[in-house]
Amino acid sequence: MSLFNSEKIQEAQKAQLELLQQISGKVFESVEQLTQLQFKNLRATSGDQFDSLRTLFSVTDPKDFATLQTSLTQPTAQAERLMEFNREVYELISSTQADIAKIAESQIDASTKQSQEMIETLSKNAPAGAEPAVAMFKSALESVGNTYESVQKAAKQATQMAEEGITAAASAAGQATAAAKPKAAANK
Repeated sequence: MSLFNSEKIQEAQKAQLELLQQISGKVFESVEQLTQLQFKNLRATSGDQFDSLRTLFSVTDPKDFATLQTSLTQPTAQAERLMEFNREVYELISSTQADIAKIAESQIDASTKQSQEMIETLSKNAPAGAEPAVAMFKSALESVGNTYESVQKAAKQATQMAEEGITAAASAAGQATAAAKPKAAANK
């Protein structure tokens, strides 16, 4: 029995190709969604700009112009649209990252299993006196697995902290926008 089984190598290559196809498909899907989101936002923004121009062209006296100018300086609609756009982009990026992480995690689990099988085959076929080398390989594999788990935990914690920071920033921006509404109304 050979240590390197050509069928297993082919299976591993096919699995890698499948992984690449899954990740590429997810990335293309996300880019498509981001493009649609950008077009939706661009359409809404340009519609608002044309409405503002129509209103500007309909102004007939200075008092109406002053009222229009004050209404155009109110940040509420634009700020809310920007916050919503940023929230949707963040959700899309988070979703894509989570999906790719799941795909990669399943591939890493499969690779770990294959490595363990290889070590077991190696230990069965190893010549006498090679037990320390086999033990070293097993120890190295366990060490890599433990390191991967630690990195994965740290990445999840970093993602959670980033999500909390973005949520706090969005909340603060929403509160600032809400606070700006009464001030803008008082300046009219």
